[in-house]
Amino acid sequence: MVIKIPERNEPCLCGSGRKFKACCGPSNARSVDAEVERLVADGIRLEAAGDLPAAYARFRSAVALSPLNPRLRYMVGTAELNLGRYPDAVINLELAARGEPIAEAFYNLGLAQKGLGRLEDAALSFRNASVLKPHWTPGHTNYGFALLDLGFASAAVDVMRRCIEGGDTSMLAFSNLLLTAQYLPEFTIEEMNSLHRAYGRALQDACPALPPRRLDPAAARLRVGFVSGDLRTHPVGLLLADVLPALSAHGLDVVALSTAPETMPRDPVRQRIREGVREWHDVGHVDDAALAAFVRNAGIDVLVDLSGHTGHHRLAVFAMRPAPLQVTWLGYGATTGLDRIDYVLTDPVSTPPQDESQYTERVWHLGLPRLPFSPPAEAPEPSVEAPVDAAGVFTFGCFNNLAKLNPRVVGTWARILAAVPDSRLLLKGRNFDQPTARKALLDGFASFGVGAERIVLDGHDKRDRYFAAFSRVDIALDPFPFTGGMSTLDALWMGVPVLSKRGDRMIGRQGEMVAQHLGLDDWLADDEDAYVALAVRKAADRAALAALRRTLRPRMQAAAFAQPGAYAKALAEALWGMWRDKAGAAG
Repeated sequence: MVIKIPERNEPCLCGSGRKFKACCGPSNARSVDAEVERLVADGIRLEAAGDLPAAYARFRSAVALSPLNPRLRYMVGTAELNLGRYPDAVINLELAARGEPIAEAFYNLGLAQKGLGRLEDAALSFRNASVLKPHWTPGHTNYGFALLDLGFASAAVDVMRRCIEGGDTSMLAFSNLLLTAQYLPEFTIEEMNSLHRAYGRALQDACPALPPRRLDPAAARLRVGFVSGDLRTHPVGLLLADVLPALSAHGLDVVALSTAPETMPRDPVRQRIREGVREWHDVGHVDDAALAAFVRNAGIDVLVDLSGHTGHHRLAVFAMRPAPLQVTWLGYGATTGLDRIDYVLTDPVSTPPQDESQYTERVWHLGLPRLPFSPPAEAPEPSVEAPVDAAGVFTFGCFNNLAKLNPRVVGTWARILAAVPDSRLLLKGRNFDQPTARKALLDGFASFGVGAERIVLDGHDKRDRYFAAFSRVDIALDPFPFTGGMSTLDALWMGVPVLSKRGDRMIGRQGEMVAQHLGLDDWLADDEDAYVALAVRKAADRAALAALRRTLRPRMQAAAFAQPGAYAKALAEALWGMWRDKAGAAG
């Protein structure tokens, strides 16, 4: 983007409609430097007031007067980033970083590159930011997550650990390590439990609890606040879009507290949820103490965490205990580590009795799987023709994110391909089209003797094309230890059976949870050897596979967890049950 300085009688760049000489242009009595400083100060004031477009116009005018100034390029590039103008932001932030290499310029450049899908470039920019500012959590965090998204989970964990070992004592760095470690089989359940509990103790020490608020056991209705940054086109938002509005019929007034940044694009799922709940509040800009005070003053009876240690979580708010009943559910497959969260909402398969000691929260079982499912409008009817008949080759598939494909998963799947010679593997999802990630993944399969010609890598698609792609898959393979959640539900909805390995923790039992509920226990394996043998056996029985495919959509349609009204009823019964249980315990 080239910014041309207007002639004196041309329209001003700020969009006021006035001539440049009468608006932002320098007067005879004012130096260019002074005018630049005036424009910058005006832009900063407008930005603080929330008028980002007007602030952006002032910064652009300043750049027009001093185009080689890296500080101004940084300011205009950052404004473009916040306005979602990613191509322009990349140009200006690259100039800023080149002219004055500061961590913040590289960091914002990485965010703009990520917004354009240039994840490998973003990873390099985040790395530069972390080198320039070694103990800066945002730089390390985004570098680590970029590596994770590219499939380098071990490297991502190393980055998160170095951040903490280098002196970063922030709770965000600790939380990011907990999330990243979920992807690796090397972390035992004992190690994960210890890390989560250490996090919880440290956070609660840093965040004193508010004075307790009494539960009313005779309450006729409850105000329930759901806290998440993912109430949008994201698995959490998609799973809840039809469930949350149905809670009103069961004595629950839903208050949605969206912690997503205000600069995040609005989308149809967000709008659906917003229109279906009693109240919606954008609180991403509100600090933890102020949000805790808001929850208390708003009279919220039950506060539900939907994030755990995932993005935009607000566990510090829960540590302050602003609501008399606090629950964690759905968005994270483990304990939060906080004993000030009263209950974890789960199910008997995800959390059997012998696992309850893994949680700082009390375990409360739903009568249904812990994941709901809303039948997607974008999904076509399942393919009548078996994919192997249409393609002439048997296709295994996985539509999970790249980070879940650790070396043990790749090795196991390579054994399956070796044992089924007339087969291929279709991997589809975000970042499978990134060159470095593709090469690393194909090299991984090659190390186990599987050539690139047997691996099909497809990038991210719009939802209608995503669902249509299931017609190319004969059997879906579930990764481990971080198993598929929504991707498993989507596959089954599209008539594709999913083969899963039983795990030793909640995040490793998602496939098992769904399979048991649908009567598909014979698609579960106890270990990797059994997983390979089961895949080979199922692939060989083409007639049974074709017959099963015809039953999967009807099974899903009949399942209560795929009926939003039935799921809302079960969820409401659980929340009311926890309320009465705690009220009784409080005396």
